[in-house]
Amino acid sequence: MNIFICDDSAAHSSLCKKTLLRLSQRHDVHVKIRTFPSGEALLFEAEDAFASVDLVYLDIRMPGPDGLETAKRLRDMGYVGDIVFFTVTPDFAIAGYDVSALHYVVKDQTSAEKFEEIFLRALARKQRRESEVLVLTCAGESRCVPLESIRYFEIQQRIVTVYYDEEQFEFYSTMMRMEEQLFNKGFVRTHKSFLVSKRYIRSIDSARVLLDTGEELPVGKRYYAESLKSIGAAS
Repeated sequence: MNIFICDDSAAHSSLCKKTLLRLSQRHDVHVKIRTFPSGEALLFEAEDAFASVDLVYLDIRMPGPDGLETAKRLRDMGYVGDIVFFTVTPDFAIAGYDVSALHYVVKDQTSAEKFEEIFLRALARKQRRESEVLVLTCAGESRCVPLESIRYFEIQQRIVTVYYDEEQFEFYSTMMRMEEQLFNKGFVRTHKSFLVSKRYIRSIDSARVLLDTGEELPVGKRYYAESLKSIGAAS
């Protein structure tokens, strides 16, 4: 489980990390935790890593972009994991709905039991996200393809090819239908013939999309601006 903690208080950040490490050992969960002293520092790192982050603990009152603004910018990037506000006051709880926050942890007030419950809820939600599959059928053959393993879809004539793990599979469909089916699932249309998982995008320019695997895919002029907006990059 990949976790980011963002808090300008080193003491509170350290306490949150120690608590999470203790809970991960208790529940036999492998965690990787990184801490950031500001929203700007987290957002800079998140430009390349947001797709692999499962849970973010955010302080609200910080210099620079506060926790609410940082959360909003994460969502604008396409971050679909969970956000927990880790703060001294619950006064901003209503605003948390705007960024689909999972919960609030109030420093020095939230009980250890409640902190653990929130962590376990986030873990369960991560596991559900990872278990989502796409069922594809063609010529009597069916494949159950985990969404997280899909890098991209390519269409030629009405034959769509899905590329995932070390495999590929052809089936009949349209890109419009695939876009509708995968709405809000982390995919972006970069070309009339390509639908790409944002999780695997390393960089994008007006001519190509470069994936983490080293694969290069074309970018269509009519899709370029929307692709940038979708992944939270500026033109």
